Amino acid sequence: MKPFIVPILFLCVLAMSGCGSAPGEVYGRAGPAPESTRTFESDPRSVYAAALVSLARMEFRVTKGGPAQGKIEAVSGLSKGDNLQSSRQITISIRISALGDSSEVSAVLKEVIEQDSNEHPGFATETKLRDTPYYEVFFNGLAQALADPK
Repeated sequence: MKPFIVPILFLCVLAMSGCGSAPGEVYGRAGPAPESTRTFESDPRSVYAAALVSLARMEFRVTKGGPAQGKIEAVSGLSKGDNLQSSRQITISIRISALGDSSEVSAVLKEVIEQDSNEHPGFATETKLRDTPYYEVFFNGLAQALADPK
């Protein structure tokens, strides 16, 4: 009986010691979404309109949101995935908040992949995009739309 107690106690101590050694928030691929934030010298409604122009230039379609809410949800067009039965789409979530005379714009991009649309329709995985030029393209288009209102 004694030979079994020592390994069991060792495994219990080992399992419990790992819980406290991890930091409060884990970073890396499983960490929080990288939220890209920029400030623009304009009111939130003008920034909202400019964001719509930037998204249209990027060929994103707005699915949710409004100027009063200060939010925009948009999706890109569908494209083929790695094989013929999978599809890929990019989503963007935008928050616009007033900061006195300026506005703060935060954006989060995600990639949505549906692996096998024939066998498992509607089952997709979302992955937060980290190092992608979509952020710069969106914010540059927003700044350009603000600078050249039509």
